[in-house]
Amino acid sequence: MKKIMALAFALFFAVANAAETYEASEKITQQVLSGELSQTVYAGDEIKPITILYENTGLAENVVPEYSSTNFLENYGLSKRWVGSRCEIAGEMRDDIPAGTYTAFIVVKDADGKFAMTEFEFTVLEKEETLSLKWNKSSGDVNQEVTAGKSITPIVFDYEGLTSYSVSGLPSGLVKNIDEKKHKIMIVGSVNSDVMSGDYEYKVTVKNDQGDEKSMSGTIVVKSGKARTSIKLVSEKARQEVLAGNEIEPVVFEFANVHVDESLSSFKFEGSLKGSFAYSVEENKLTCSGTVDENLKGGLYTIRIIAIGENNNDTAFANVDVIHKSVETKVYVIENETQSLTAGDSIKPIVFKVEHGSNPELTNFPGGYELKKDGNTVTITGLVEENAKGPYTVTLTVKGADNDASAEATINVTPVELKFELVEGSDDQTVVAGEAITPIVYAYDHVKSINGKGFPADLKVEQDKENKLIKISGTVNSKAAAKEYVYTFELTDVYSEKTTVSGKINVVASSSSEVASSSSAEVLSSSSSAKQSSSSVVASSSSEVASSSSAEVQSSSSSAKQSSSSVVASSSSVVSSSSSEPSSSSAKSSSSEKAESSSSEKTTGIATVAMNSVKFGYANNALTVAVPTSSMVRVQVFDLTGHLVESHEETVAGFKSINFAHLNRGNYLVRVESNSMVRTARIAVK
Repeated sequence: MKKIMALAFALFFAVANAAETYEASEKITQQVLSGELSQTVYAGDEIKPITILYENTGLAENVVPEYSSTNFLENYGLSKRWVGSRCEIAGEMRDDIPAGTYTAFIVVKDADGKFAMTEFEFTVLEKEETLSLKWNKSSGDVNQEVTAGKSITPIVFDYEGLTSYSVSGLPSGLVKNIDEKKHKIMIVGSVNSDVMSGDYEYKVTVKNDQGDEKSMSGTIVVKSGKARTSIKLVSEKARQEVLAGNEIEPVVFEFANVHVDESLSSFKFEGSLKGSFAYSVEENKLTCSGTVDENLKGGLYTIRIIAIGENNNDTAFANVDVIHKSVETKVYVIENETQSLTAGDSIKPIVFKVEHGSNPELTNFPGGYELKKDGNTVTITGLVEENAKGPYTVTLTVKGADNDASAEATINVTPVELKFELVEGSDDQTVVAGEAITPIVYAYDHVKSINGKGFPADLKVEQDKENKLIKISGTVNSKAAAKEYVYTFELTDVYSEKTTVSGKINVVASSSSEVASSSSAEVLSSSSSAKQSSSSVVASSSSEVASSSSAEVQSSSSSAKQSSSSVVASSSSVVSSSSSEPSSSSAKSSSSEKAESSSSEKTTGIATVAMNSVKFGYANNALTVAVPTSSMVRVQVFDLTGHLVESHEETVAGFKSINFAHLNRGNYLVRVESNSMVRTARIAVK
């Protein structure tokens, strides 16, 4: 809160060191910008900073108006700073000041030689003495790096309320000091040149009578130490005697200048004594304890320890006389001696019990396995290979001092079966050349290799090994031969046995060579006779003959004739055949063959397809099938993705018409089958 106080008052006051009187200024005003002129504070704590602006002094902005003041620093430990006509009071109240109320003042003078005074009041409370420890920011950093033989920057910690303290972890040469009057703990000195290089983590701890404890830590990183590493045997017995299978008496070594971590990586444990041993470190002593291998032969053995140092290594030995006792080595299965599973599966763990044996080895496992030894048991886990089959006898062999032993377990493996299944699309479909097939997807498993062939040109065959899929997709080449393509996949299973899977893709000719009769095609008849043989209107099922929408055939109406084997249909539809070459007797029309009909009568176009003894034509959404003798005829209609739309099957004597006007408008494929003859054509329903 800002406070504005007018000091326009008549005031005469005296200062302590002189009996002077001062005339009060009627102009000077003061504004408290922050803090308060009267505060309560604990000894040793910071006051709320006070900022006062003096105005109307008649002095220049950068002139300090102070005439006199209390010695804030000496009396209270506070700081006073002027910036032009603005005064700032801040800092910590002295921690040794007794509890009480204290006043202070600042006298300012204006340009007329008159004065004004600001008075401060501080009520100081006695601070409760609680345990505290904190780093003194004006001292050296708690973490420092120093060269061996050099001094550190002194590190200082301020404390309160302690009754005891300790400093641990310092490198040799550094010492701790305490200044009880100023409540300071200091770390000073030079690091000895013969210390080890490395990180020295130290800890400063303070305690009080109530059992409270405070601590702070830091790290001194020492470089270029010249320490010499040493290790020696300090056990009472330099040589001991033990029975194979029994525990040794703990062997103790003393070391110096070795970096110790949890894994004891600065020690190398060697020697000829075999068994199960543990090593531990306490201060500068390393202890070896454990049990001698019960299969160890009698003789003199050694425990050898190498201490690894920065500038050198050192080695120490201990000797052990082992007395051997004769034992029989045995091994047998205690879990899952016999089991059955499918190739590619994991086995149930096989557990062996070992007596007086070591160095277990497993043979004849049909796949990958893990051998785990835990005390006197050996556990085998693993995954049987995918190409495994039949019974397998796995053998675990162990070595003993007097004999070797082995045990067997049986794994009966059921072979896997090759899988190759259609999961999407149809493996017997019809497609027009130049158009896309409905994708065909197979899922497979337990297959080592796949080789495919016999696909129409430009189709893609892709293998997704991750998901074990084969996909046939794409657009058939527009120039692909119109025929039934039988594709095959030769599959080799995991046992190298081969299997063949096949499918069919029936390709019909593209629309570029359709048999078509346009809605504008016209047959004009005249009085002059014109004859067409049955062969002139017949196209074999492998070709697609188109009649242009602008083509006209003019013939005499009086004697126009067609062979009885031809099928006449008035339509503008398109009929296309698909599987054999055009007849050499295909109808040809040239401009020289046109005849003008005297009656100018117009008839609709004709489109027919002959299949040896079976012929069919399509007009006005109706398909007409003609046969010379009574025969069983089947007609199937497919959409252009190869899906069956409808099917008709009956005996036809002469001819039969089937109307498709009920179908949705669009293009379809029709398949006509009779007397083992199969032909396909494309039609348009309008």
